[in-house]
Amino acid sequence: MLKKYFFGIAILCFSFTATAVFATDYYFYIQLTDKNNSPYCLSNPAEFLSERAIARRNYFRLAVDSTDLPVNPHYLRKIEAKGFRIHNRTRWLNGATVVTSDSASINRLENLDFVKWIEYTGKVNTGNRIENRRKFALYQADDFQQIGVASKYGFADAQISQVNGKYLHNAGFRGDGIYIGVLDAGFFNADIMPAFESLRSENRLLGTKDFVNPASDIFREHSHGSSVLSVMASHVENQHIGTAPMASYWLVRTENVWLEYLMEMDFWISGLEFLDSVGIDVVNSSLIYRTFDDPRMNFTHADMNGRTTRMSRAAEMASQKGIVVVNSAGNDGNGAWRIIGAPADAKGIITVGAVTSEGVASNFSSFGPSADGRIKPEIAARGSATALMNVNGNVSGNGTSFSAPIIAGMMACLLQFVRENHLFVSLDEILQAVFRSANNHNSPTEQLGFGIPDFGKAANFLLASNETPTDIFIFTDALSRTLQVNLGNRSFENAYIQIFNTTGKILLNQAIVSEQTTINTSGFNAGIYAVRILFSNRETKTQKVVIF
Repeated sequence: MLKKYFFGIAILCFSFTATAVFATDYYFYIQLTDKNNSPYCLSNPAEFLSERAIARRNYFRLAVDSTDLPVNPHYLRKIEAKGFRIHNRTRWLNGATVVTSDSASINRLENLDFVKWIEYTGKVNTGNRIENRRKFALYQADDFQQIGVASKYGFADAQISQVNGKYLHNAGFRGDGIYIGVLDAGFFNADIMPAFESLRSENRLLGTKDFVNPASDIFREHSHGSSVLSVMASHVENQHIGTAPMASYWLVRTENVWLEYLMEMDFWISGLEFLDSVGIDVVNSSLIYRTFDDPRMNFTHADMNGRTTRMSRAAEMASQKGIVVVNSAGNDGNGAWRIIGAPADAKGIITVGAVTSEGVASNFSSFGPSADGRIKPEIAARGSATALMNVNGNVSGNGTSFSAPIIAGMMACLLQFVRENHLFVSLDEILQAVFRSANNHNSPTEQLGFGIPDFGKAANFLLASNETPTDIFIFTDALSRTLQVNLGNRSFENAYIQIFNTTGKILLNQAIVSEQTTINTSGFNAGIYAVRILFSNRETKTQKVVIF
Protein backbone atom coordinates (compact mmCIF):
# COMPACT_ATOMS: atom_id res chain seq x y z
CA MET A 1 0.00 0.00 0.00
CA LEU A 2 1.39 3.36 -0.97
CA LYS A 3 1.29 5.85 1.85
CA LYS A 4 3.41 8.82 2.81
CA TYR A 5 5.15 9.14 6.16
CA PHE A 6 7.21 12.02 7.53
CA PHE A 7 10.50 10.83 9.00
CA GLY A 8 12.50 14.03 8.85
CA ILE A 9 12.28 17.71 8.08
CA ALA A 10 14.38 19.28 5.37
CA ILE A 11 14.82 23.06 5.53
CA LEU A 12 15.42 24.35 2.02
CA CYS A 13 16.31 27.95 1.24
CA PHE A 14 15.66 29.51 -2.13
CA SER A 15 16.00 32.98 -3.53
CA PHE A 16 13.66 34.11 -6.26
CA THR A 17 13.69 37.03 -8.64
CA ALA A 18 10.84 39.51 -8.73
CA THR A 19 9.55 37.83 -11.88
CA ALA A 20 8.99 34.42 -10.23
CA VAL A 21 5.36 33.33 -10.58
CA PHE A 22 3.44 31.14 -8.18
CA ALA A 23 -0.14 30.07 -8.57
CA THR A 24 -2.56 27.48 -7.29
CA ASP A 25 -4.82 25.18 -9.27
CA TYR A 26 -8.03 24.31 -7.41
CA TYR A 27 -9.89 21.08 -8.14
CA PHE A 28 -13.64 20.58 -7.81
CA TYR A 29 -15.81 17.53 -8.39
CA ILE A 30 -19.03 18.32 -10.29
CA GLN A 31 -21.90 15.88 -9.84
CA LEU A 32 -24.20 15.97 -12.86
CA THR A 33 -27.91 15.31 -12.80
CA ASP A 34 -28.40 13.07 -15.85
CA LYS A 35 -27.20 11.95 -19.27
CA ASN A 36 -30.20 13.24 -21.18
CA ASN A 37 -29.89 13.97 -24.91
CA SER A 38 -26.53 12.24 -25.05
CA PRO A 39 -25.10 11.51 -28.51
CA TYR A 40 -24.24 8.01 -27.25
CA CYS A 41 -26.70 5.12 -27.04
CA LEU A 42 -26.74 1.65 -25.50
CA SER A 43 -27.55 0.06 -28.85
CA ASN A 44 -24.07 0.98 -30.11
CA PRO A 45 -21.65 0.28 -27.22
CA ALA A 46 -18.69 0.05 -29.62
CA GLU A 47 -18.71 3.87 -29.63
CA PHE A 48 -17.46 3.98 -26.05
CA LEU A 49 -16.29 0.45 -25.15
CA SER A 50 -13.64 -1.69 -26.81
CA GLU A 51 -14.43 -5.08 -28.29
CA ARG A 52 -12.70 -6.71 -25.32
CA ALA A 53 -14.77 -4.72 -22.82
CA ILE A 54 -17.98 -5.84 -24.51
CA ALA A 55 -16.73 -9.43 -24.77
CA ARG A 56 -16.00 -9.52 -21.03
CA ARG A 57 -19.55 -8.44 -20.28
CA ASN A 58 -20.88 -11.06 -22.70
CA TYR A 59 -18.79 -13.79 -21.10
CA PHE A 60 -20.27 -13.08 -17.68
CA ARG A 61 -23.72 -12.38 -19.20
CA LEU A 62 -23.68 -8.77 -18.04
CA ALA A 63 -25.60 -6.06 -19.83
CA VAL A 64 -24.22 -2.73 -21.00
CA ASP A 65 -26.27 -0.19 -19.06
CA SER A 66 -26.70 3.56 -18.63
CA THR A 67 -23.73 3.81 -16.28
CA ASP A 68 -21.52 2.80 -19.21
CA LEU A 69 -22.61 5.81 -21.26
CA PRO A 70 -20.01 8.60 -21.28
CA VAL A 71 -20.69 11.88 -19.53
CA ASN A 72 -22.79 14.10 -21.78
CA PRO A 73 -20.28 16.08 -23.87
CA HIS A 74 -22.79 18.95 -24.26
CA TYR A 75 -22.67 19.47 -20.50
CA LEU A 76 -18.88 19.42 -20.46
CA ARG A 77 -18.65 22.02 -23.21
CA LYS A 78 -20.97 24.33 -21.24
CA ILE A 79 -18.73 23.93 -18.17
CA GLU A 80 -15.65 24.73 -20.24
CA ALA A 81 -17.40 27.79 -21.65
CA LYS A 82 -17.57 29.11 -18.09
CA GLY A 83 -13.76 29.16 -17.95
CA PHE A 84 -13.00 25.76 -16.40
CA ARG A 85 -10.70 23.01 -17.58
CA ILE A 86 -12.06 19.45 -17.50
CA HIS A 87 -9.34 17.35 -15.86
CA ASN A 88 -11.07 13.95 -15.77
CA ARG A 89 -14.54 12.49 -15.72
CA THR A 90 -16.50 9.48 -14.47
CA ARG A 91 -19.18 7.89 -16.62
CA TRP A 92 -20.14 5.36 -13.95
CA LEU A 93 -20.93 8.04 -11.37
CA ASN A 94 -21.79 10.76 -13.94
CA GLY A 95 -19.43 13.49 -12.82
CA ALA A 96 -16.31 15.42 -13.72
CA THR A 97 -13.34 17.06 -12.01
CA VAL A 98 -12.65 20.62 -13.11
CA VAL A 99 -9.65 22.87 -12.51
CA THR A 100 -9.52 26.62 -11.99
CA SER A 101 -6.94 29.10 -10.71
CA ASP A 102 -9.73 31.19 -9.14
CA SER A 103 -11.55 29.18 -6.49
CA ALA A 104 -14.32 31.79 -6.21
CA SER A 105 -15.18 31.27 -9.87
CA ILE A 106 -16.79 27.94 -9.04
CA ASN A 107 -19.96 29.91 -8.25
CA ARG A 108 -20.46 30.28 -12.01
CA LEU A 109 -21.49 26.63 -12.19
CA GLU A 110 -24.01 26.55 -9.36
CA ASN A 111 -26.95 27.71 -11.45
CA LEU A 112 -26.45 25.33 -14.38
CA ASP A 113 -29.53 23.13 -14.51
CA PHE A 114 -27.51 19.94 -15.11
CA VAL A 115 -25.24 20.47 -12.07
CA LYS A 116 -26.50 18.61 -9.01
CA TRP A 117 -23.81 19.57 -6.51
CA ILE A 118 -20.16 20.64 -6.30
CA GLU A 119 -17.38 19.50 -3.95
CA TYR A 120 -13.93 21.03 -3.40
CA THR A 121 -11.40 18.19 -3.75
CA GLY A 122 -7.95 19.78 -3.39
CA LYS A 123 -5.27 22.01 -4.83
CA VAL A 124 -1.87 21.92 -6.47
CA ASN A 125 0.68 24.69 -6.21
CA THR A 126 2.15 25.50 -9.61
CA GLY A 127 5.44 27.21 -10.44
CA ASN A 128 8.45 26.06 -8.44
CA ARG A 129 7.22 23.07 -6.44
CA ILE A 130 10.48 21.92 -4.84
CA GLU A 131 9.52 23.38 -1.48
CA ASN A 132 6.39 21.24 -1.41
CA ARG A 133 8.11 17.91 -1.97
CA ARG A 134 8.05 15.64 1.05
CA LYS A 135 10.30 12.91 2.22
CA PHE A 136 8.50 9.68 2.88
CA ALA A 137 9.25 6.05 3.66
CA LEU A 138 7.33 3.73 1.42
CA TYR A 139 8.99 0.44 2.29
CA GLN A 140 12.42 -0.83 3.13
CA ALA A 141 14.16 -2.26 0.08
CA ASP A 142 17.50 -4.03 0.43
CA ASP A 143 19.46 -6.67 -1.44
CA PHE A 144 17.32 -9.76 -1.10
CA GLN A 145 19.12 -12.43 0.87
CA GLN A 146 17.62 -15.90 0.90
CA ILE A 147 19.53 -19.12 1.31
CA GLY A 148 18.79 -22.33 -0.57
CA VAL A 149 16.90 -20.97 -3.58
CA ALA A 150 17.13 -23.66 -6.26
CA SER A 151 14.22 -23.02 -8.61
CA LYS A 152 13.50 -21.32 -11.90
CA TYR A 153 11.32 -18.96 -9.83
CA GLY A 154 14.39 -17.71 -7.95
CA PHE A 155 13.62 -15.53 -4.98
CA ALA A 156 9.91 -15.49 -5.83
CA ASP A 157 9.60 -19.24 -5.30
CA ALA A 158 8.37 -19.15 -1.71
CA GLN A 159 5.67 -16.50 -2.19
CA ILE A 160 4.19 -18.29 -5.23
CA SER A 161 4.36 -21.68 -3.52
CA GLN A 162 2.62 -20.26 -0.46
CA VAL A 163 -0.58 -19.74 -2.50
CA ASN A 164 -0.03 -22.91 -4.60
CA GLY A 165 0.41 -20.81 -7.71
CA LYS A 166 2.60 -23.38 -9.39
CA TYR A 167 -0.43 -25.64 -9.79
CA LEU A 168 -1.83 -23.30 -12.45
CA HIS A 169 1.56 -22.40 -13.89
CA ASN A 170 2.54 -26.03 -14.37
CA ALA A 171 -0.76 -26.68 -16.13
CA GLY A 172 0.04 -23.92 -18.61
CA PHE A 173 -1.98 -21.10 -17.05
CA ARG A 174 0.46 -18.19 -16.64
CA GLY A 175 -1.82 -15.30 -17.58
CA ASP A 176 -1.70 -15.70 -21.38
CA GLY A 177 -4.37 -13.57 -23.05
CA ILE A 178 -5.40 -11.87 -19.80
CA TYR A 179 -5.15 -8.08 -19.45
CA ILE A 180 -4.02 -6.69 -16.07
CA GLY A 181 -4.26 -3.00 -15.23
CA VAL A 182 -2.04 -1.46 -12.54
CA LEU A 183 -3.21 1.73 -10.80
CA ASP A 184 -0.28 3.33 -9.01
CA ALA A 185 1.99 6.35 -8.47
CA GLY A 186 4.45 5.85 -11.31
CA PHE A 187 6.54 3.19 -12.99
CA PHE A 188 10.09 4.49 -12.80
CA ASN A 189 12.46 2.66 -15.17
CA ALA A 190 9.89 0.02 -16.13
CA ASP A 191 10.74 0.83 -19.73
CA ILE A 192 14.35 -0.31 -19.25
CA MET A 193 14.29 -2.80 -16.38
CA PRO A 194 15.66 -6.22 -17.42
CA ALA A 195 12.85 -7.88 -15.43
CA PHE A 196 10.37 -6.66 -18.04
CA GLU A 197 12.38 -7.39 -21.18
CA SER A 198 10.00 -10.13 -22.38
CA LEU A 199 7.00 -7.95 -21.48
CA ARG A 200 8.31 -5.28 -23.85
CA SER A 201 9.71 -7.50 -26.61
CA GLU A 202 6.50 -9.56 -26.84
CA ASN A 203 4.35 -6.40 -26.97
CA ARG A 204 2.54 -7.30 -23.78
CA LEU A 205 3.12 -3.83 -22.35
CA LEU A 206 -0.08 -2.52 -23.87
CA GLY A 207 0.13 1.15 -22.94
CA THR A 208 0.24 3.83 -20.28
CA LYS A 209 -2.06 6.58 -19.06
CA ASP A 210 -1.52 9.38 -16.53
CA PHE A 211 -4.52 10.94 -14.77
CA VAL A 212 -2.37 13.09 -12.47
CA ASN A 213 -0.48 14.92 -15.21
CA PRO A 214 -1.30 13.78 -18.75
CA ALA A 215 1.90 15.43 -20.03
CA SER A 216 4.21 13.41 -17.79
CA ASP A 217 6.34 10.37 -18.57
CA ILE A 218 5.21 7.76 -16.04
CA PHE A 219 8.48 5.89 -16.56
CA ARG A 220 10.22 8.86 -14.90
CA GLU A 221 7.75 9.13 -12.02
CA HIS A 222 7.69 7.21 -8.74
CA SER A 223 9.13 3.69 -8.52
CA HIS A 224 6.36 2.15 -6.40
CA GLY A 225 4.39 0.95 -9.42
CA SER A 226 7.48 -0.70 -10.92
CA SER A 227 7.99 -2.72 -7.75
CA VAL A 228 4.33 -3.75 -7.72
CA LEU A 229 4.50 -4.68 -11.41
CA SER A 230 7.56 -6.86 -10.84
CA VAL A 231 5.66 -9.11 -8.43
CA MET A 232 3.36 -10.06 -11.31
CA ALA A 233 5.19 -9.48 -14.57
CA SER A 234 8.91 -10.12 -14.02
CA HIS A 235 10.37 -13.02 -15.96
CA VAL A 236 14.02 -13.72 -15.26
CA GLU A 237 14.70 -17.46 -15.05
CA ASN A 238 16.39 -18.57 -11.80
CA GLN A 239 16.11 -15.06 -10.35
CA HIS A 240 12.48 -13.93 -10.22
CA ILE A 241 9.33 -15.05 -12.01
CA GLY A 242 6.12 -13.20 -11.22
CA THR A 243 2.68 -14.60 -10.59
CA ALA A 244 1.40 -13.72 -14.10
CA PRO A 245 4.53 -13.65 -16.27
CA MET A 246 2.64 -14.10 -19.56
CA ALA A 247 -0.19 -11.62 -18.98
CA SER A 248 -0.45 -8.28 -20.79
CA TYR A 249 -0.39 -5.01 -18.84
CA TRP A 250 -1.73 -1.47 -18.86
CA LEU A 251 0.08 0.96 -16.53
CA VAL A 252 -1.96 3.86 -15.16
CA ARG A 253 -0.86 6.66 -12.81
CA THR A 254 -3.53 8.06 -10.49
CA GLU A 255 -1.56 8.89 -7.32
CA ASN A 256 0.44 12.10 -6.73
CA VAL A 257 2.96 11.22 -4.01
CA TRP A 258 3.66 14.86 -3.14
CA LEU A 259 0.19 15.58 -1.78
CA GLU A 260 -2.96 13.88 -0.50
CA TYR A 261 -6.38 15.24 -1.46
CA LEU A 262 -9.78 13.84 -2.41
CA MET A 263 -9.13 14.56 -6.09
CA GLU A 264 -6.69 11.62 -6.26
CA MET A 265 -9.58 9.28 -5.49
CA ASP A 266 -11.41 10.73 -8.48
CA PHE A 267 -8.31 10.24 -10.62
CA TRP A 268 -8.39 6.59 -9.47
CA ILE A 269 -12.03 6.24 -10.54
CA SER A 270 -11.24 7.63 -13.99
CA GLY A 271 -8.26 5.30 -14.22
CA LEU A 272 -10.44 2.31 -13.35
CA GLU A 273 -13.05 3.31 -15.92
CA PHE A 274 -10.36 3.74 -18.56
CA LEU A 275 -9.10 0.23 -17.85
CA ASP A 276 -12.64 -1.07 -18.19
CA SER A 277 -13.00 0.63 -21.57
CA VAL A 278 -9.85 -1.01 -23.00
CA GLY A 279 -11.03 -4.46 -21.90
CA ILE A 280 -9.05 -5.12 -18.74
CA ASP A 281 -9.71 -8.36 -16.85
CA VAL A 282 -7.87 -7.79 -13.56
CA VAL A 283 -6.94 -4.56 -11.78
CA ASN A 284 -4.28 -4.28 -9.09
CA SER A 285 -4.42 -1.23 -6.82
CA SER A 286 -1.91 -0.86 -4.00
CA LEU A 287 -3.41 2.43 -2.83
CA ILE A 288 -5.34 3.33 0.32
CA TYR A 289 -6.96 6.65 1.35
CA ARG A 290 -8.15 7.71 4.80
CA THR A 291 -6.62 11.09 5.88
CA PHE A 292 -5.64 14.12 3.82
CA ASP A 293 -3.60 17.32 3.75
CA ASP A 294 -6.83 19.19 4.44
CA PRO A 295 -8.17 17.61 7.68
CA ARG A 296 -11.72 18.56 6.72
CA MET A 297 -11.55 15.82 4.10
CA ASN A 298 -10.54 13.07 6.53
CA PHE A 299 -12.60 9.91 6.75
CA THR A 300 -13.79 8.20 9.90
CA HIS A 301 -13.91 4.50 10.67
CA ALA A 302 -17.67 4.59 10.08
CA ASP A 303 -17.03 5.76 6.51
CA MET A 304 -15.35 2.45 5.64
CA ASN A 305 -18.66 0.84 4.75
CA GLY A 306 -18.22 0.41 0.99
CA ARG A 307 -20.74 3.15 0.20
CA THR A 308 -19.52 6.47 1.63
CA THR A 309 -16.61 7.11 -0.74
CA ARG A 310 -17.06 7.48 -4.49
CA MET A 311 -13.90 5.40 -4.90
CA SER A 312 -15.33 2.38 -3.13
CA ARG A 313 -18.63 2.60 -5.00
CA ALA A 314 -16.70 2.67 -8.28
CA ALA A 315 -14.68 -0.37 -7.23
CA GLU A 316 -17.90 -2.27 -6.61
CA MET A 317 -19.25 -1.16 -9.98
CA ALA A 318 -16.10 -2.48 -11.67
CA SER A 319 -16.80 -5.90 -10.19
CA GLN A 320 -20.37 -5.68 -11.48
CA LYS A 321 -18.90 -5.22 -14.96
CA GLY A 322 -16.85 -8.41 -14.72
CA ILE A 323 -13.52 -6.96 -13.58
CA VAL A 324 -11.50 -8.65 -10.83
CA VAL A 325 -10.42 -5.75 -8.60
CA VAL A 326 -7.61 -6.54 -6.14
CA ASN A 327 -6.70 -3.91 -3.54
CA SER A 328 -4.25 -3.75 -0.66
CA ALA A 329 -5.75 -3.82 2.83
CA GLY A 330 -3.35 -1.16 4.11
CA ASN A 331 -0.37 -0.95 6.43
CA ASP A 332 -2.07 0.48 9.54
CA GLY A 333 -2.35 -2.66 11.63
CA ASN A 334 0.06 -1.40 14.27
CA GLY A 335 -0.85 2.28 13.92
CA ALA A 336 -3.46 4.59 15.36
CA TRP A 337 -5.88 4.15 12.43
CA ARG A 338 -5.47 0.34 12.51
CA ILE A 339 -8.21 -0.62 10.03
CA ILE A 340 -8.61 -0.81 6.26
CA GLY A 341 -9.08 2.36 4.18
CA ALA A 342 -10.84 3.15 0.91
CA PRO A 343 -11.32 1.42 -1.49
CA ALA A 344 -10.39 -1.72 0.47
CA ASP A 345 -13.86 -1.53 2.06
CA ALA A 346 -15.61 -1.98 -1.30
CA LYS A 347 -18.04 -4.82 -1.95
CA GLY A 348 -17.31 -7.34 -4.68
CA ILE A 349 -13.55 -6.88 -4.75
CA ILE A 350 -10.63 -8.80 -3.22
CA THR A 351 -8.93 -7.00 -0.35
CA VAL A 352 -5.56 -8.52 0.51
CA GLY A 353 -3.75 -8.60 3.83
CA ALA A 354 -0.11 -9.51 4.42
CA VAL A 355 1.62 -12.52 5.98
CA THR A 356 5.18 -13.57 6.68
CA SER A 357 7.00 -16.51 5.09
CA GLU A 358 5.58 -18.67 7.93
CA GLY A 359 2.02 -17.63 7.11
CA VAL A 360 1.64 -15.47 10.23
CA ALA A 361 -0.06 -12.07 9.93
CA SER A 362 2.41 -9.24 9.31
CA ASN A 363 2.13 -6.85 12.23
CA PHE A 364 1.48 -3.86 9.93
CA SER A 365 -1.35 -5.48 7.97
CA SER A 366 -4.60 -3.54 8.48
CA PHE A 367 -7.58 -5.05 10.26
CA GLY A 368 -11.20 -5.49 9.24
CA PRO A 369 -14.05 -5.91 9.18
CA SER A 370 -15.70 -3.17 7.11
CA ALA A 371 -17.85 -0.73 9.04
CA ASP A 372 -20.97 -2.63 7.98
CA GLY A 373 -19.58 -5.94 9.27
CA ARG A 374 -18.32 -7.66 6.10
CA ILE A 375 -15.15 -9.79 6.24
CA LYS A 376 -12.23 -7.60 5.19
CA PRO A 377 -9.61 -8.37 4.11
CA GLU A 378 -10.87 -11.55 2.49
CA ILE A 379 -7.49 -13.23 1.92
CA ALA A 380 -3.77 -12.68 2.41
CA ALA A 381 -0.42 -13.33 0.76
CA ARG A 382 3.28 -12.69 1.42
CA GLY A 383 3.75 -9.06 2.44
CA SER A 384 6.79 -9.30 4.72
CA ALA A 385 10.07 -9.46 2.76
CA THR A 386 8.22 -9.95 -0.51
CA ALA A 387 10.61 -10.62 -3.39
CA LEU A 388 10.62 -7.78 -5.94
CA MET A 389 12.76 -6.64 -8.83
CA ASN A 390 14.19 -3.21 -9.59
CA VAL A 391 16.59 -1.96 -12.23
CA ASN A 392 19.50 -3.46 -10.31
CA GLY A 393 17.98 -6.88 -9.68
CA ASN A 394 16.50 -8.61 -6.62
CA VAL A 395 15.25 -6.62 -3.64
CA SER A 396 12.62 -7.18 -0.98
CA GLY A 397 9.78 -5.04 0.31
CA ASN A 398 7.31 -4.94 3.16
CA GLY A 399 3.70 -3.96 2.75
CA THR A 400 0.28 -5.00 1.54
CA SER A 401 1.37 -3.14 -1.60
CA PHE A 402 3.17 -6.35 -2.49
CA SER A 403 0.80 -9.00 -1.17
CA ALA A 404 -1.96 -7.62 -3.44
CA PRO A 405 -0.10 -8.18 -6.76
CA ILE A 406 0.71 -11.75 -5.75
CA ILE A 407 -3.04 -12.33 -5.68
CA ALA A 408 -3.81 -10.17 -8.74
CA GLY A 409 -1.36 -12.15 -10.86
CA MET A 410 -2.76 -15.47 -9.69
CA MET A 411 -6.31 -14.29 -10.39
CA ALA A 412 -5.22 -13.64 -13.97
CA CYS A 413 -4.00 -17.23 -14.22
CA LEU A 414 -7.25 -18.50 -12.73
CA LEU A 415 -9.27 -16.45 -15.22
CA GLN A 416 -7.26 -17.98 -18.05
CA PHE A 417 -8.07 -21.40 -16.60
CA VAL A 418 -11.79 -20.54 -16.45
CA ARG A 419 -11.90 -19.23 -20.00
CA GLU A 420 -9.89 -21.98 -21.64
CA ASN A 421 -12.05 -24.58 -19.91
CA HIS A 422 -15.16 -22.61 -20.94
CA LEU A 423 -16.59 -22.75 -17.45
CA PHE A 424 -19.95 -21.09 -16.94
CA VAL A 425 -19.37 -19.26 -13.68
CA SER A 426 -20.07 -15.76 -12.46
CA LEU A 427 -17.32 -13.49 -11.20
CA ASP A 428 -18.66 -13.89 -7.67
CA GLU A 429 -18.43 -17.68 -7.98
CA ILE A 430 -14.79 -17.32 -9.01
CA LEU A 431 -14.07 -15.13 -5.99
CA GLN A 432 -15.93 -17.47 -3.64
CA ALA A 433 -13.91 -20.44 -4.93
CA VAL A 434 -10.72 -18.56 -4.02
CA PHE A 435 -12.04 -17.60 -0.57
CA ARG A 436 -13.24 -21.16 0.05
CA SER A 437 -9.77 -22.50 -0.78
CA ALA A 438 -8.08 -20.41 1.94
CA ASN A 439 -6.63 -22.03 5.04
CA ASN A 440 -8.82 -20.12 7.53
CA HIS A 441 -12.06 -20.36 5.59
CA ASN A 442 -13.98 -21.94 8.45
CA SER A 443 -12.63 -19.50 11.06
CA PRO A 444 -11.84 -16.13 9.44
CA THR A 445 -9.91 -13.52 11.43
CA GLU A 446 -10.09 -9.72 11.49
CA GLN A 447 -6.57 -9.34 10.10
CA LEU A 448 -6.35 -12.12 7.48
CA GLY A 449 -9.98 -12.86 6.67
CA PHE A 450 -10.24 -16.37 5.21
CA GLY A 451 -6.46 -16.62 5.17
CA ILE A 452 -3.98 -17.77 2.52
CA PRO A 453 -5.68 -19.12 -0.64
CA ASP A 454 -4.75 -22.27 -2.53
CA PHE A 455 -5.21 -21.65 -6.25
CA GLY A 456 -5.03 -25.36 -7.05
CA LYS A 457 -8.01 -26.00 -4.83
CA ALA A 458 -9.85 -22.98 -6.23
CA ALA A 459 -9.43 -24.28 -9.78
CA ASN A 460 -10.77 -27.69 -8.82
CA PHE A 461 -13.72 -26.17 -6.96
CA LEU A 462 -14.67 -24.36 -10.18
CA LEU A 463 -14.30 -27.51 -12.26
CA ALA A 464 -16.48 -29.48 -9.85
CA SER A 465 -19.18 -26.83 -9.97
CA ASN A 466 -19.36 -27.22 -13.76
CA GLU A 467 -19.89 -30.95 -14.10
CA THR A 468 -21.81 -31.32 -17.34
CA PRO A 469 -24.86 -33.43 -18.22
CA THR A 470 -24.25 -36.43 -20.48
CA ASP A 471 -27.60 -36.83 -22.25
CA ILE A 472 -27.03 -33.92 -24.63
CA PHE A 473 -25.68 -34.42 -28.15
CA ILE A 474 -23.62 -31.82 -30.01
CA PHE A 475 -22.12 -32.63 -33.41
CA THR A 476 -21.24 -31.07 -36.76
CA ASP A 477 -22.43 -32.15 -40.19
CA ALA A 478 -19.75 -31.52 -42.80
CA LEU A 479 -22.10 -32.06 -45.75
CA SER A 480 -24.76 -29.56 -44.71
CA ARG A 481 -22.21 -27.22 -43.00
CA THR A 482 -24.29 -27.17 -39.84
CA LEU A 483 -23.92 -27.65 -36.11
CA GLN A 484 -26.60 -29.87 -34.55
CA VAL A 485 -27.65 -29.66 -30.89
CA ASN A 486 -30.12 -32.09 -29.30
CA LEU A 487 -31.16 -31.36 -25.71
CA GLY A 488 -33.11 -34.59 -25.25
CA ASN A 489 -35.73 -34.05 -22.57
CA ARG A 490 -34.06 -31.03 -21.01
CA SER A 491 -35.91 -27.74 -20.85
CA PHE A 492 -34.70 -25.13 -23.30
CA GLU A 493 -36.43 -22.28 -21.47
CA ASN A 494 -33.91 -19.45 -20.97
CA ALA A 495 -31.14 -21.69 -22.35
CA TYR A 496 -28.37 -20.29 -24.51
CA ILE A 497 -25.80 -21.68 -26.93
CA GLN A 498 -22.35 -20.12 -27.29
CA ILE A 499 -19.52 -20.89 -29.72
CA PHE A 500 -15.92 -19.96 -28.90
CA ASN A 501 -12.77 -20.01 -30.97
CA THR A 502 -9.48 -21.35 -29.55
CA THR A 503 -8.57 -17.95 -28.06
CA GLY A 504 -11.77 -17.89 -26.01
CA LYS A 505 -13.53 -15.24 -28.10
CA ILE A 506 -17.31 -15.64 -28.27
CA LEU A 507 -18.38 -15.96 -31.90
CA LEU A 508 -22.03 -16.79 -31.26
CA ASN A 509 -24.34 -16.24 -28.29
CA GLN A 510 -28.03 -16.91 -28.90
CA ALA A 511 -31.11 -18.24 -27.18
CA ILE A 512 -32.18 -21.85 -27.79
CA VAL A 513 -35.79 -22.05 -28.92
CA SER A 514 -36.38 -25.82 -29.25
CA GLU A 515 -35.04 -29.20 -28.14
CA GLN A 516 -33.26 -29.51 -31.47
CA THR A 517 -31.21 -26.62 -32.79
CA THR A 518 -29.43 -26.28 -36.13
CA ILE A 519 -26.81 -23.59 -36.69
CA ASN A 520 -25.37 -22.78 -40.11
CA THR A 521 -21.55 -22.97 -39.88
CA SER A 522 -20.72 -21.91 -43.43
CA GLY A 523 -19.51 -18.56 -42.10
CA PHE A 524 -16.97 -20.17 -39.75
CA ASN A 525 -13.39 -20.89 -40.75
CA ALA A 526 -12.44 -24.56 -40.63
CA GLY A 527 -10.97 -25.50 -37.27
CA ILE A 528 -11.60 -26.47 -33.66
CA TYR A 529 -14.28 -24.66 -31.64
CA ALA A 530 -15.90 -25.00 -28.24
CA VAL A 531 -19.68 -25.17 -27.93
CA ARG A 532 -21.26 -24.36 -24.59
CA ILE A 533 -24.90 -24.87 -23.60
CA LEU A 534 -26.09 -22.70 -20.69
CA PHE A 535 -29.23 -23.69 -18.81
CA SER A 536 -31.36 -21.48 -16.60
CA ASN A 537 -30.38 -23.49 -13.50
CA ARG A 538 -26.69 -22.65 -14.24
CA GLU A 539 -25.98 -26.20 -15.43
CA THR A 540 -23.72 -26.28 -18.47
CA LYS A 541 -22.37 -28.60 -21.12
CA THR A 542 -19.21 -27.74 -23.02
CA GLN A 543 -17.86 -29.75 -25.91
CA LYS A 544 -15.14 -29.27 -28.50
CA VAL A 545 -16.18 -29.69 -32.13
CA VAL A 546 -14.43 -29.53 -35.49
CA ILE A 547 -16.03 -27.37 -38.14
CA PHE A 548 -15.02 -28.35 -41.67
